[in-house]
Amino acid sequence: MMARLLAVLLLGLLPVSAGEAAVARPSSRLVPLWHADVPTPRGGYQHALTAHHLLVHTSQEVVALGTADGRVDWRHRLAGRSTAGWDVSAGVVLVDYSASPTQGGHVLVAVSGATGGQLWRRDGLSLPPGWVRTVDPRRHPAVFFAWDAGRSSLQGVSGTTGRDLWSYRPPAPCTVSGTTGRAADLLVVLKCGRSVRALLLEAATGRTRGSLPLPAGETLTVQVADGVVAVSGHKGITLYDDLGRAVLHHERCWPRCAVSRYGDLLLTTHHSGEGDVLTATSWPAGRPVWEVRPAPAYAKLLDGGVAARATQGGLTVIDLIDHRTGRSASYGLPFPASVLAAAGQRVYVGSTLRGVGETAGVRVSALRRVAWSGGSPLLGGEDAARWPDACSLRPGPSYVPGSAGKALSGFVMPEPVTCRYTRNDGVHVDLRVMWVARAPDEAADLIDLFGETNAYRPLEGVGDQAVADTTPPSTIVFRAGPVVASVSSGYLASRDELPEIARSVSERLARAPDTGRAGSVPVAGSPEPVSLVDLPGTQATLADHSPSSLRVDAYLLDGHTYVRRGETYRRLGPVMDALSPDGAWAARTEDSYPERGRRDPVMILDTGTGAVHRIATVKAPQGVSYPVWSPDGNHLLLTATDDDTITGFVLIDLRTLEPRYVRVRDGEEFSGAFRWGGDSATVAVQTGPEEVDAEDHGDIAYLDLHGRLLRRFKNVGRLLDRQYSTSPSGRSFATRCPGSSDSTCVWRTTDGAAVARVPFDPQSFVSWYAEDRFLGWSALSAGERTLVVTDLVGRPGGTLLRSRGQSKPDLSLAFSARPED
Repeated sequence: MMARLLAVLLLGLLPVSAGEAAVARPSSRLVPLWHADVPTPRGGYQHALTAHHLLVHTSQEVVALGTADGRVDWRHRLAGRSTAGWDVSAGVVLVDYSASPTQGGHVLVAVSGATGGQLWRRDGLSLPPGWVRTVDPRRHPAVFFAWDAGRSSLQGVSGTTGRDLWSYRPPAPCTVSGTTGRAADLLVVLKCGRSVRALLLEAATGRTRGSLPLPAGETLTVQVADGVVAVSGHKGITLYDDLGRAVLHHERCWPRCAVSRYGDLLLTTHHSGEGDVLTATSWPAGRPVWEVRPAPAYAKLLDGGVAARATQGGLTVIDLIDHRTGRSASYGLPFPASVLAAAGQRVYVGSTLRGVGETAGVRVSALRRVAWSGGSPLLGGEDAARWPDACSLRPGPSYVPGSAGKALSGFVMPEPVTCRYTRNDGVHVDLRVMWVARAPDEAADLIDLFGETNAYRPLEGVGDQAVADTTPPSTIVFRAGPVVASVSSGYLASRDELPEIARSVSERLARAPDTGRAGSVPVAGSPEPVSLVDLPGTQATLADHSPSSLRVDAYLLDGHTYVRRGETYRRLGPVMDALSPDGAWAARTEDSYPERGRRDPVMILDTGTGAVHRIATVKAPQGVSYPVWSPDGNHLLLTATDDDTITGFVLIDLRTLEPRYVRVRDGEEFSGAFRWGGDSATVAVQTGPEEVDAEDHGDIAYLDLHGRLLRRFKNVGRLLDRQYSTSPSGRSFATRCPGSSDSTCVWRTTDGAAVARVPFDPQSFVSWYAEDRFLGWSALSAGERTLVVTDLVGRPGGTLLRSRGQSKPDLSLAFSARPED
C-alpha cells in the first residue's frame, strides 16, 4: 500500500512544578486570557504558533491572531478560491489556493507573517504531493517546496522573492507519494514500482543528503523531528539518524507512536504491556534517560510538551511534561477542547463551534499558568468542597436519588457530582453538576460555549441562563450563579417537565451561599467607596458611580453584552461586535464572506427584549463588516467591500430594520472602515494606503448619506480605531497625530481646524466621555491599569475601572447620563 506521511509537532517543553511523575499536582492553575472565534466553513482547520501570532488555516483563508490579546491582526484569502494547504517558514506564510478548471489551476501566494501583506504570487505551482506541514514553523532561511505539474518536478522556491532555487525530477518509474519539510531538509517518499524509500533533499540546494529504504506492502507512518526520521507500522517504530542508521526501535504502536525532539533528548510514546509508555532517549547516542510507565493515554505529543486526554463527562485534562525529569502536571478544563500548542506559561486550545444556524467555527482560547495555593488544578484551582452534592438537589418529592458518581476531570470528589433520580413510575432523570466557576460571569461563558459547541438553543426562564438540545428538550444545561449543571431524560411525557425540573434544581442552587457577589471598596480617583462589579474573563472591576452624574447602563466586553437590571448587570447570550450609545442595541457581522449568490447578514440584538434580528445586506462576492452605531443610536453603518476593496456602505434604520446600500466612487482609495461624522448625517473614512507608520500624515474624507464627497481634510492623521472617534456633540473628532505614534489629536469636524494635541497614547483611547474629555487606559504599574477620564490637556480625572492584569479589556460602554458640557 502507498506510504502515508505524517509530521509530528516539534517539542518545546516548558518547566513545570516538581512532583511525582505523571501525577504531580502543582501550586498553579490555568486561567483564561482571551478567546477568538474563527469561521471554519468546511469544518477543519490547522494552526501554527509564531513569536507574535497564532495562525489559523481554514478552507478559505489564513487568520493571524495576536498572541497578546487574540485580536485579528490580519487575514488573507483569494476571492473565489479555496485553500489546499500551507507552510510557514522564517516569518513567511505560504498558501496554496486551488480553483475550478474554469478559474485556472493552483496559485501559490507568500505573505508576510508580521503584516499579512503579499510578498509574491506564482500561478501554476502548488504544494508537493502528499504534503503535510510540520506544526512548528521552520526557522531556517525561508525556502518553500512546490510542485510544478507541467514539468512533474519538485521546486525549491525562495520564500522572500518566489524565485526557483533548484529543481528535482523523480527518476522513472518513481512517483512522489508524500512530502514534508524537516528543519533545513525536504523529506520525500518515493514509490518506485514495488519499492518505497524516503529521500532527504537539502532545502537550499536540492542536493540529495540520504536515502532510506522503507518496508513495502504495509501502511506506514513517517514522522520527522529535527535530525530524526521515524517510520512506524504494525510491527512497531524505528528511528533513524541523518546517516540512515537505525538508533532506536519500539515493538508496538497502538493506537499509534509519537516522536518529538527537545535539544539532545528524543521523546517517544509507544505501547508496552498493558499501557502506554513515555520514554526520553539521548540523541543520537540512543541511551535511555527516563521513562514514565504507565503513561497517560497520549494520543500524540504536542508543541510545548502538552498532551490531552478526555475524561468522564467529556471534559479535557491537559498534562504538562517536564522534559528534564518526565514529571507531569495535570490541569482540568470545564469545556471540550483540543490542545494546540504551548509556549512559556501559555497553553492554546481549540473548541469546535456548531452554533445553530451559523457557520461552523473554532474558538481558540489562550490559557496561562498562574501561581495558586487553593484547590486542585484539575478543578481550576477551586476547592472541591464548593461542588454541591448532586444527590441532595432532588427535583421534586416524587423523585428518589439512586446511582451516583464522584469522578470529575480525573479527580474524585468528596460528594456525588452525578446522580440518577427515579420516580415511582420508573422514569429517571440524570442530574450532573458540571462545574463551579470562580464567578457567575465565568459560568456564563461556559454556558455560551457549551451551547455553541453542541448547537444547543437558548432556553428562557430556567435559572440565570440555560441552553437546550431540542424542543421539547431531552438535555438542559443551565447555571445558578457560578454553578453550571445539567438535567437530561428521554422518558418524560410532558414537554414542560424537564424545564420545570431544571427550574426547581436551579432554585435550590440559588439558595446556596452566593460566592460571586462583588463587594464595596474604595477605588483610586473616587472620593468615597463605590459599588464594584466584576467583569467576566478578566481581573477587572467596574466602579459604578450611581447616583452621580455618570451611570453605565450597558457595556460590551469581549463580544458579550451586559445590560443593567436594577443593581446588577445581566449578560445576554449572543456574541456582538458593537454597542449603541444608549445600550439599547448591539450588532455583529459574520467573519467570513457569504457563498456566491447569497447576501451577507448582520445580526442586531435588542438588549431590552433579547430578540435577535438577522438582516440580509449586500450580495456576494460583496460582504459587510465593522458595524458602527450613529451618535443618536437610530442607525447602523456597515462598510461594504469586494475582495478587500471598499465599494460603499450600508445603512440600517432601526425603525424599519431595512438596509440601504450606498455605492461610493473611488472606493479603492479608501482604507479602514466608515465611521459616523458625528451628526448622524455624514460618514467619515480614511483615504490612502492601509499601511500605518509613525510618519503617516493621513487624509480623511467626509461623505453624505448618498455617498457624495463633501470635504476632505489632509494631513490630520489616522482615525482612532474605535467606534466613537467623534465627540458626543459631533463637533470634534480624534486621530493619531500625524508624524507621531504616541499623541492624540483633536480636530474640528466642520473645517478640520486643530483643537488640541493631547499627550495620550492613541492605542489607550476607549471612547469620548464628554465634549472636552475622553476615556482611556492608564498604567498604574506593570500589572495594573485603570480606565480614567482625561481632559484635553492630558490630565487624568476619576477612575471608572481597575484592571489587575497585563492586558486591557476590549470594553465599550453605554452611558445613560453624562456630565454637563
